[in-house]
Amino acid sequence: MFFDFFALKIRAESKASDEVFYGYVFGKTGEKIEYRFICLPRRFSKQVSVDLKSPLSTYKEFLNHHYQELFSKTSEVTELTAEFMRYLEMQIKKTGGREALSLRFSKVIEDGDYDVVKMEVLNLFQNWTSSLDIELAVDTSTYEELTNSYLKGIDFGEFAESISSRNDLVTLPEIYPIVDPLDGVSIDEYDIGDTLFCTLLGFTAIDQEKLLMEEFPDHFDAEGNNTVPFEGVIISKEILPLISKNFVLVKVQIGKTFQAKSMVLRSIRLMYDPNKMRKRLQSIKHDAETHSITVADAMSKYQKMRQDSSIKLQVTGKAKINDFLLTFIFLLLIVGLIAIILYYFFLS
Repeated sequence: MFFDFFALKIRAESKASDEVFYGYVFGKTGEKIEYRFICLPRRFSKQVSVDLKSPLSTYKEFLNHHYQELFSKTSEVTELTAEFMRYLEMQIKKTGGREALSLRFSKVIEDGDYDVVKMEVLNLFQNWTSSLDIELAVDTSTYEELTNSYLKGIDFGEFAESISSRNDLVTLPEIYPIVDPLDGVSIDEYDIGDTLFCTLLGFTAIDQEKLLMEEFPDHFDAEGNNTVPFEGVIISKEILPLISKNFVLVKVQIGKTFQAKSMVLRSIRLMYDPNKMRKRLQSIKHDAETHSITVADAMSKYQKMRQDSSIKLQVTGKAKINDFLLTFIFLLLIVGLIAIILYYFFLS
C-alpha cells in the first residue's frame, strides 16, 4: 500500500473514568503528525453523533461544532479537554515524540494490521484511564488524492466565469498545485520563477495532450490519467481583488512549451519543499523506467521495497539480541562452574 498521509478518526469510551473521547491523528508518512481530541463526561455522549467514515475535513468540522456547542453549556468539557491534551502531549514525548509516533503508525498501517494500530492508540491512553473501548477508522491518501479531495470542496464561483472570458486564458489547460497541509505554505509565499508541483486537471485541445504525453510519458497511466505530479515554473501571478480576494491566478510552464493556468485558494497550504518531492518522484519514476512497468506498479513495488527494508532492520535487531543472550548464558555457565570448583576446593 503506497500513501503519503494517514488519518485516524477515533471514538473511545471509558467506564472506569466515566469519559468519552473524540479525536483524530493526521500524519505524513514517517515524518510528523497533528492531533486533536475532545474529552467529555459520558452523560453528554448522547448529545454527540459521529460518523467515523466521513472524510477527515468533515470530521474536524464535527469536532469544532460539538466542542463549541458543549462549551456553551458547561466549562467542564473545556477543562477536561485541556487537561487531557496536556497529558497526551506528555505521553507522546515519553514514547519518542511526534516523529517517532508517525513512524510507528506509518509502519503498522503499511502492513495493514489495524489491530496493532488500535494497540498503539491504547498505549496513548494507558496512563490516563483503563477499560477503554475504541472505535477506529483509518484513511490513507497520496499527495495527488489529497489535492483532489481539496478541489471538491472549492467553489470557484464568479472567479472562474471571469477567467473564461479572457483570451489569454481560455485555451490554457488547468492544473492545481499539490496540497501539503502539514508542511506547506500559501500561494502568497511563491514568486515568479518558483517551482510549483501540480497535477493536471484536463486538456483543452488534443494536440496539447499529445505533446505533453510524448515529453512526459511516465507521468501518465495506461488510460492517460495524470498519476505523477508535474514540476511547473510560475511565469505569472495575479491577484484579482475586484473579483475575489480569496484566489490567486497563476500561469505555469511545464517542460519545453506546455503552459497551464490555475486558480489557487490562498488559504490552502501547498507543497513547497522541492527536494523532498523530487526525491519521491525520482524513486517512483526510476523504478518504472528500469523495469518497463506502469507507474502504478512502480509505486507498489517501491512501497514493498521500503517494507522489506524495515523487516530486515527488525531481523538484524533480533539477531543482535540473540547473540547477546547466548553470550550471557555462556558466561553464567562458566561462573557457575568456577563456583562449584571453589566450593569443593574449600571443603577438601
